[in-house]
This record gives sequence, structure tokens and C-alpha cells, in this order.
Amino acid sequence: MPTYNGRCDSCGEFEDIMKASEYLKQDGLYCPICRKKATTLIRKAPAIVGPLPSKTLHLDQIGQNFSSPEEQRAYFSRRKDRAIVSKDDPKWINHYDTVRNQADQTAKSQGFRDHEDRKNHTRKVNAHKKAIKNGETKIQITT
Repeated sequence: MPTYNGRCDSCGEFEDIMKASEYLKQDGLYCPICRKKATTLIRKAPAIVGPLPSKTLHLDQIGQNFSSPEEQRAYFSRRKDRAIVSKDDPKWINHYDTVRNQADQTAKSQGFRDHEDRKNHTRKVNAHKKAIKNGETKIQITT
């Protein structure tokens, strides 16, 4: 609700919070102390309650939030073992390939062709479980 600032000739300045429709209905502001008609000085915008959008920097690679670029630089100067890596960087490509090969090996040991085959199977199983929960029983899982 908007906040209205007013001035009463006998009591001085005051602040009143009310709906705009009430303000129009009562034909202006009235002093909360003496109940005389007051002069409206200004109508302020309503106060914002709740989370506000921020300019927080979030880096998914390391799972950190930073409130400013300076805070980010300070973090990386303290943590020499961490760095932002481009996807074209050979270190990142090597790491990605290693992790992917481990995932493929795990999937093969579970009877799948590779990691993608395992992911697709898991999606189908989850869709089937959801269908059963919703009362649909005609869905079949094929491998």
C-alpha cells in the first residue's frame, strides 16, 4: 500500500499508510491525532517486501556466489587450486573425457551400452512410474 506524508496545521507532519481507494474515498488525508483535514505533501511508492533481484555473481563450476567482481578476484587469489576454465581448454577437455569414460564404464558394468543409454533408460523408467502413479498402465518400457 502507498504511504502518504501529510502536514496538519496544529500537530505537524505525519505519515499514513492506506489503500489509494481509501484515500480517494475520504477525500484526502486527516490527521491521526486531531482528525482535522491535513495537507497531503507526497505519496510514496509502496515498500517492497520480500527478496529483491540482486547482482550476485554465481559460478556453477565452483558453486560459489560473489556479491562483486572484487570479491570474486579475492576468492581466486586466496584459492590457487581453483580457476575458471574455458570449455576449449585442454585441461577441461581432458577432465571431461576422463569423467565421461568413468561414467561409460560404470554403465557398461550395469549392462548398458554407455552412459547415454543408461540415462535414456532411467528417463523411460521414471516416465513409466509417473504414468502408473497417474493411473495410466498402457506404457511399455523397451530397451
